[in-house]
Amino acid sequence: MNQEKFSNEAQEEVVLIPKPRRIEINGTRPARAYGLFDTKTGTQVKYFVKGNGGQIEFNDLDPNMHYDVGVIEDRGDVKPIFAINWSAAMRDVTDEILNNSNDLPIQYPTTYKVIFKDNNSNGIYDLVDDNGDTVGQVAQLSPLGDKPYFQMIYSMRMKDDTIK
Repeated sequence: MNQEKFSNEAQEEVVLIPKPRRIEINGTRPARAYGLFDTKTGTQVKYFVKGNGGQIEFNDLDPNMHYDVGVIEDRGDVKPIFAINWSAAMRDVTDEILNNSNDLPIQYPTTYKVIFKDNNSNGIYDLVDDNGDTVGQVAQLSPLGDKPYFQMIYSMRMKDDTIK
């Protein structure tokens, strides 16, 4: 998995349990919060839950829906709402992975970082892969301010390498 390496801190790990459908986030960080997004539409479907240094679970998820996990920092007391706009050259490989998992838990394969620019006042930030290529945008729909800062998306959406 492509994750940043942090010394002296547990690594975040996002795992999908197929039956019953649930998402576990292991190694959460108290300074961060974790929320769910509908992969297909990019809309936020669960409020962000503050990290506790251990595990967070999202239970009773729709088995017909695919989810991305968003990570923010400095949530404060607000309940921020964001949306993801994936580029047209992305494909969702959730079904492909689930069909080959024998209903065992699977780790989210891809991490995309959000590029936060201090001078960006319109609340739209680039979503980039490990090479720095833009794969989409994240838009803050709640009132803008100093925080929260969107950090990354854990996803099963990937650049479509079948398109030449």
